[in-house]
Parts: sequence; C-alpha cells; structure tokens
Amino acid sequence: MRRFLTVLIAVAVGILPGAVAAPAADLATAGEGMRARLVDATLELDFDAAQATRLVAQARAEYAGISAQIETADPAAARGVRAALDAAQAAAARGEAAPLARAGAQAWTALLRGVTTGLEASVQAGDAQGAREWLAAREYRVASSLTRLNADATTAVEALASGRMSPADALTAVRSDVLDAYQARLLGALRDLADDRARGFAVLGAEHAALAQGYAALLRPAYAAQRGEAAARALDAQLAALPATLDAVNAALGDFRAAPLTAREVAARAAQVTRFLGLVPVEYARGVKTDGGRPIVTLAVEVNEARTFLSGARSALADLSPLLPPATGAPLTRAFGDLHAQLSPEGMARAVPSPDELRGRVQALQQQLRAAFPPAWQHQDASGDLDVVRAQLDAVVAAAQAGEWTAAETARLDAYALLESGTEARIAVFNPDLKARLEGLVWNGTAPSGLATLIHTRAPAREFQVTRAALQTTLADVAGVLGTEAAPGAVATNAGIIVFREGLEAVLILAALMGSLRRPAVRPLRRPMWLGAAGAMIGTAATWFVMQGALSLLGRYGEKLEAVVSVIAIGVLLLIMNWFYHQVYWTDRMASMQQHKHTLTHGAAHRAQWWGLAVLGFTSIYREGFETVLFLQSLVLQVGAVPVLGGAGAGLAAVCGVGVAVFRWQAKLPMKKLLIWTGVLIAAVLAVMVGNTVHTLQLVGWLPVHPLPVALPAGLGLWLGVHATWEGVLLQGASVVAVVGSFLAAEFLKERELAARRAGPTVST
Repeated sequence: MRRFLTVLIAVAVGILPGAVAAPAADLATAGEGMRARLVDATLELDFDAAQATRLVAQARAEYAGISAQIETADPAAARGVRAALDAAQAAAARGEAAPLARAGAQAWTALLRGVTTGLEASVQAGDAQGAREWLAAREYRVASSLTRLNADATTAVEALASGRMSPADALTAVRSDVLDAYQARLLGALRDLADDRARGFAVLGAEHAALAQGYAALLRPAYAAQRGEAAARALDAQLAALPATLDAVNAALGDFRAAPLTAREVAARAAQVTRFLGLVPVEYARGVKTDGGRPIVTLAVEVNEARTFLSGARSALADLSPLLPPATGAPLTRAFGDLHAQLSPEGMARAVPSPDELRGRVQALQQQLRAAFPPAWQHQDASGDLDVVRAQLDAVVAAAQAGEWTAAETARLDAYALLESGTEARIAVFNPDLKARLEGLVWNGTAPSGLATLIHTRAPAREFQVTRAALQTTLADVAGVLGTEAAPGAVATNAGIIVFREGLEAVLILAALMGSLRRPAVRPLRRPMWLGAAGAMIGTAATWFVMQGALSLLGRYGEKLEAVVSVIAIGVLLLIMNWFYHQVYWTDRMASMQQHKHTLTHGAAHRAQWWGLAVLGFTSIYREGFETVLFLQSLVLQVGAVPVLGGAGAGLAAVCGVGVAVFRWQAKLPMKKLLIWTGVLIAAVLAVMVGNTVHTLQLVGWLPVHPLPVALPAGLGLWLGVHATWEGVLLQGASVVAVVGSFLAAEFLKERELAARRAGPTVST
C-alpha cells in the first residue's frame, strides 16, 4: 500500500503541469498519457500481468500520436523513447516490476529531452505559437507553500509573441527557467532515492535512479560547459551506477547550478533564508512549553510551521550555496541539515529541544549567515517578505481547519505585522484602493469576509479558502505594485511622500489648536502644547532606534497601539474643546475672569489644564510619528538608511515650509476671520482623526463593521478619513456637530453676555 500511494503521488505531481497547460493538447496530453499508462502498468504488474502488458501497449499508442514531432525535433531523444518503450514491454512480459519502473522513467525523461529541444528551436526561430505547444509538455519545480510554481518561460514566450522580447532574450529566459526546474527535479529524485535506499523500496529506487539519470542528461550540456567534458563523463559514470554512487553524485552536483540566478533572484532567496530562519524559533516556542524542566509539544501545528519555515530556508540556501566559497557554504549547509534533523519527527521522538536551546542554535546560524552573506544579500527584499506573508496566511487556514483558533489568530497577526511594517506603506501611496482591499481581507472586510472576522466567528473551512484565494490574487497585485527591485530614488521619493502626508496632518492639528491662542491672556497656553509636540518628536526619534532592533515586536501591535494613541488624542481634544471655545471666543471680560481665576488658584485645575494640553500636543504628533517610523523602517531594510533619510528630510522640509506659511497666514488674519478659520480647521481635523481612529478600531476588532451600501474611493480614507462604514461616517458627523455646536453655544453665550452688558443693571423702584 505504501508503494502504491508513493507511486500515485508521483503520478499526480507529474501530471499536474500538463493538465493545466491548455494550448498544446497534442503534446501535453499524449506525453502525460504515455507516462500515466506506464506507471499504471507498474502498479498492475503484481496483480494482473496481462493488464500491465495492455497498458504498455496503450502507452505506445499515446506516444505514436506525437512521435513524428519528437523525431523531427530531436532524433536521439525519439530513439531513447522507443528503446525505453521496448524495454518496458519486455519487462512487463517477464513480470519484473523494477525494470518496468526504470523503463517508464527513461521514456518520460527522453520525451522531456525532445520537448526541450523543440521548445528552444521554436523560440530561437521566433515561433511563439510553436513554443507554446512545446512549453505545455514541460515539467515545473514541485510547488509548495514556500516555493511557488515558476512561469518565467511562459512569460518570455508571451513577450516574444507580442514583440516585447527578442528571440535571443526569450531563449535565455526560457532556458534558465527550464534548467532550473529540471535541476530541482534532479535533486528531488536524488533525495527520494536516498529515502528508498534507507527503507528498502527497490521498485521506487529503480524509478528514482532512472529519473535522476534522465534529468541529469537534460542538464549535461550546462554541466560540461561549466566543468569540462571530463567532469561530465565522470558524472555520467557515477549516475549509471546509482544508487551505489549516490554520495559521489551529490558531491559532484553540490556547487553546480545549471541556470545562474539573476541578481533579483539572489536577493529574493537571501531574504527567504533570513526571514524563514528567523521565524523558526518563534513558531517553535508557541508549540513547545517547558513543564517541570522538560520540554513537551503542546501545539503540533506550530511545530510543523517551524519545520515548514526551516525547509523553506534550506531550499533557498541550496540555491545560494554554489555562489558562496566552499569554506563558508559547506558548513552552512551542514548546520542547516543538522537543525533539520533535530526538528524532524524522528529527531524529536528521540529528544525535544527546549525553545531556548533552539533559539540559541538559530542565533548561531544567523551569525554564520551574516558572516557568510555579502552585504548586498543582507538587504531585505520585498518579494521575500511576501513569501513569508503567504506562508503565514496558509498557516492561518491550516490552523483554522484544525480548530486551533489561537494559532490561527497568531499567524494572522504575524502576517499583518510584516505587511504593515513596509508593504502597506508603499502601496498606500501609489494604490490606496489596493491597500484598503488588502486590509479588509486580513481584518474585518466583507464579500469575502476578512480573516479576523472568520477567526472570531469560528467560520467553516470553505469560507477561509474563499478569503485565502482572494488574498492570493490581491498579493499578486501587491507584488506588481512593489516591483521586483527597489530603486533608491523611488524609495526616497516614497519616504518623502509618507513624511509629508503624515507631517501635514500634524501641522494642521497644531495650527487648529494654537491658531487663536494669540492674546496675552491665553498665549501662555501655547507652551505646554509646544512642549508636548517636542516630546513627541523626541519619542518618535526614540521609536526609530527601538524599531531598529524590535521591528517585528512593535509591528505586531502597531494597529492596536495606533488605536490607543488615537483614542487618547481624541479624548483629550474633546475634554478641552468646551473649555477651548468658551475660553477663547468669549468676551474680554469673561477671558479676564477666567485668567484671574487661574491666577488665583494655581492649583490642581491649572496643572490638569497644563498637562491636558501637553498630552494633546504629544498624542497629536506622536500618532503620526509612530506610523511614519513604522513605514520608513522597512524602506531602510530594502535600500539602506541614506536614501530613506534623504527622502524623509526632503518631506520634513516641505512640512516645515507649510507649517511656517500656515502660522504666518494666521498671524495676519483679523481676529474674527481667525476665529472662523480656527473653528473650521478644528472641525476638519477632528473629523479626519475620528474617521481614521474608527477605521483602526474596526481593523483590530474593537468596533463592529456595517458597510455602506455604496463603495467609496480609498483616497477619501487616506486623506480625509472617510471610510465606507456606517460607524465611521456617523461618528465623523457627530464630531463635526459637536464642534459646530460648541462654537454656536459659545457665540450664543457671548451675545447674551453682550446684551446683558448693554442693558445695564436693573433699577428697582
């Protein structure tokens, strides 16, 4: 049964690429049909030898439909297919399963050689349609949650068809993609062969040895070009003697790459190594607890996540190791292998390492990586971040399906922390609608429901799958916005825009609160607000340095911290608003009475007022500063501090210029116009602050979400705080009514006081 399941899985993996490739039904369908019939024959041989013979005949018939195309493209490959089919027929007649499995693998890989030759010839001739047909019959890397199917060859062929790529460039891209896939298949076959040898699976061992030989034949020209013909012949001899020479074959292929990585691919894989490795102890610590000094597994799903991230890091490192000097690459590979063995089910059956022990091993590995990786590899790549996000979202779905709701919420927060720490900042500037869609899917969106809502309501698995599919599409759009490489100039511009947008809001808040505090009686009240604002600037700078070492920790609670700071700012503003209007807009007599009262008391009320204004100044600025630092920190990871700080400095200079202009303009206004302007400005600032705070509270699940019947542009939320929910719109409206009502009440009291003064004292008779 185990052999049956293993072979069946191999068939499914092999058939899938051809099944989804539509344009070339002739080549793809016939080729996969031939392979499937040969695998079926191997399965049937022990039960019905006659049926196995018939299946081999059917495989011959499948191949006959495309034999002419293979013969034309690559006569040697066609001879190899025919010889393998003859061998399969003879093995079936003798009832020998291992030779039949070997012959099936040989027929398949010989067919792939013919397909590859035909594909390259079509691309070189500029025949895009022919290339599409050949391309449909290729094989891909085995896709997983951390290594996704690569379609660079398909993209290149389509670019060739539209005239956007020359045949020579398209051929380079196609060859690189195909060779990369077949090298991954070769290494996978060798790993499977090692398992077969350890478990005594002779039939599967024969199949995997033949697959390794066939994939190696596809890579032979590249190997000979890099190592020389003598080395290629030596490898041929070692491959022919598999499985006895498995260790020698692995050693010969250890630092070989058939398709050199581009600079973009190197950066992405380096980011994957560091990101994935750093998450291993985090996930492991959530699944392993210490009880009486003895570590025990409490959440197997979290331990599996740790293994998944470690496997992703090993896979990415395997692609990079040929680019490293042997003195550093080989020890890294061994260290990753030792850690993988320790965390494997077999390793943990012998001894469960404690979270502290594992963290120490990972930290040692991280130090080795920092010493071994060139500086250019150690800048985080946006695509590497998205790989982690995708993996964490897959973990959300897996944990939800297992009923592990705490683990699902943890994985969701981890995914969003990484998104918020940089990805969101970039797409918010250039595509706010995409940012809104992404936030809704991760938090409390509708149609489909956001992950936070699904976890809170313990939704069924099918709803998680729908949202996950929508996230997959959205993240693909995000990747398109981010691009594949971060240009320093673009990042500097992005940083400047972010600083200007956040700083402009802070300037408007200060202008609204200080604009009318010009008279001698109230002018001293500017001081606590300026001190609070200065404290916020110091706090923002401190946050920058703290985030250098604890970005993931602070990013995890970024939305919640922003929500708390925003609520404090609004609360303080509402508490002093009534005093503000009545203190500033009343007559001179009322102002002097209030001032006299404060002068006489100088007690708790005065200190509370002073601290209230200082807190308001602090929260108004720090809320924007925290968000800005969070966004800018990730840009530093992409291109370094110099471009980001340059762009941020330009944005800050623009903010200062606007601030000076605003305060000078206010200073020249007549009092009546100044009062009206200040009232309008306070209403606008409060409405924006309330709208954004309500949206943040909804994101973290602290307020319900009832969407409006109409969709609103995301730009309204970005600049005006207007989001398409009833809670946000109604509370914004209530805040404006509160401001206007307070102003009208102050005006009414002022008029009543003036009327009383004009009437004079009542004379009794």
